[in-house]
Amino acid sequence: MDKIYQDANDKNVAAVIIYKKSAQTKAYADSACTVQLTTAELKDAFVKGAVIKLEDGAFVKPIKYDETSSIGSVYYIKPNGTTATSADIASLVAAANP
Repeated sequence: MDKIYQDANDKNVAAVIIYKKSAQTKAYADSACTVQLTTAELKDAFVKGAVIKLEDGAFVKPIKYDETSSIGSVYYIKPNGTTATSADIASLVAAANP
């Protein structure tokens, strides 16, 4: 059985916030949306229970993480703007690890 351990940096942390900037699909580390998360940071945040803060102030939980060509992405559900009874799956991407 594999396990995921918290480290000293995780003590008393309830969740990590991933920020989304309006009209962009990048995953940011700061509320000003100036520092893009790396793939390693995004994966660590997802595994430990991150939340995504959307540009309108709403919070959503990511539902999936994957990597393509060493670039991490998290996926989340967002309401469909034209059909009130449906939703879309959107994603945010990380920067490549340095």
